[in-house]
Amino acid sequence: MRTKKEECIIDEMGRVSLPSLFMQLTKLKANDKVFLRSCDDWIIIDYHNKNVPMLSHAFIRTIDHAGRIVVPRSLRDDYELKLFDYVELYVVERQIVMKKRDEKSIALSQKAAAIPYYVTLAERQIQLTSELLTSVELDANMEVQFFINQKNNIVIQKYEMSFGKKTTLIFTAQSRKIDDRFRLTIPKKLRDNFSIHSGTMLKIKTGNKQLILEKVENEKEISSILSQQIDSAIVEKLSK
Repeated sequence: MRTKKEECIIDEMGRVSLPSLFMQLTKLKANDKVFLRSCDDWIIIDYHNKNVPMLSHAFIRTIDHAGRIVVPRSLRDDYELKLFDYVELYVVERQIVMKKRDEKSIALSQKAAAIPYYVTLAERQIQLTSELLTSVELDANMEVQFFINQKNNIVIQKYEMSFGKKTTLIFTAQSRKIDDRFRLTIPKKLRDNFSIHSGTMLKIKTGNKQLILEKVENEKEISSILSQQIDSAIVEKLSK
């Protein structure tokens, strides 16, 4: 099983959130113990088997109730990972692998607006990127409004006080501010109406200064689309 990729931020406690889809693919769940070990440019997260001898350079951590694990301080230092840095997460076979985000590759991948961006709802929030926001002229600490389009998808655009403007969008009377870490809370009213909950996968498209959110219910679709972009270097390094 190969799936690329999700991004998350190392939080103020040195934790990363494991995407629910990735946990399903690797059969991991809350309260499981996992190995964290280094492998070249990657940090490998693997199920802790008590029958396998503990490696000298490995660490054991427990996945908490929200699907988060603490990245040991020494590993963060080795990989020059700081609090609030972005990391890339991949699934390779039955392992989750992680590395510091490659800013150049992310900028290139997000440059084309036609490329969908996939994100997992974490409790109430979705994690966006500066490149994605820039492509629709949005930014951190900016207030946005939520609409519904004719395809019954959620549309997000910059907050504007406009009256009598012709539009095919339905205003939901909901607005929120993108925080300084590019996170955006989806209002409870919309989460309830669209049956969106923590762990729900969303596809984000861009267009006309808008972010368009579409709920993705078929996990095979996500795996198929993301696996087309798999970084073969990961497989090569893990197979050594």
